[in-house]
Amino acid sequence: MQVSSNTLVNQILTQFSEFERFAKRINTVKLSSFVFRGILEAADVDKIIEVAKTAGSSIPQAFVTAKNGRVDIDSLLDHLRTLSLYAHLYEYSENVDSRGQVATLVHDFGLNWSIFLVHYITTMFEEVGVSPRLEMSDRSVILSLPGK
Repeated sequence: MQVSSNTLVNQILTQFSEFERFAKRINTVKLSSFVFRGILEAADVDKIIEVAKTAGSSIPQAFVTAKNGRVDIDSLLDHLRTLSLYAHLYEYSENVDSRGQVATLVHDFGLNWSIFLVHYITTMFEEVGVSPRLEMSDRSVILSLPGK
């Protein structure tokens, strides 16, 4: 399969404009999934929760403010989509109906990653006055937000 140089340049510029320039501001580190999974497995659950809450109260706000100029439900959901698309932290899918929005995050990093995500997302949305409903397993997190 050949990719034209225009397509390749467009993909690189899109990734930079949507993610890399903001990720650089928060000192993002890229790790292999093997190393990331190993660190998570070795970590203390209480420390994971502490880090998730601290990160959830500041990083999303800084990231979405720089990217969108505002912090609200839509920009926070965009942040979750962006982390899926460019940081490959999970697979993201979303369903919207009259009852609200449901986002599903599926990953292969184990229970500690789900615990991190639940506390990160909860804190992130609480910063804008929203209390999401979250469910988790060792491979997924389901986020439910009530309809508008």
